[in-house]
Amino acid sequence: MASWIEIERVRKDPKAFKPLAKHLLADTDYAQARSDSATDFLENVSRYRSDELTTRQGEFLLELRDEARAYFKIGDGLSVEILIEKFYHARADLSRDRDIQFIEALRASGRKFIRGIEIGRFLSIQEEFEELGGI
Repeated sequence: MASWIEIERVRKDPKAFKPLAKHLLADTDYAQARSDSATDFLENVSRYRSDELTTRQGEFLLELRDEARAYFKIGDGLSVEILIEKFYHARADLSRDRDIQFIEALRASGRKFIRGIEIGRFLSIQEEFEELGGI
């Protein structure tokens, strides 16, 4: 989560918030994960005419940045790529079908990372495996 200092800095600087919005719009992997309203917001910010955003707009822009962030390692430096593979092979032990589908989709995509938008779900799957005695 962004600090208030960072939100204030970004929201008052069109040379920071416009390129960030354009960068997030150009991210094709993230485009599949974000909502239509987030895409609309990014399009509006990328061509915003004012010299500053509201505090909430700045906060939302940085939330979207954090959602788009790619994580190759989590926790104490655990490789996401290796965890995806391990989770895939142990997926039958998961209690929720949607988590099984999520892991299968991650592996099928060939990605070696997860996005910030996916990290909570990924960590909850890791926690479930730890409760089952690890993988």
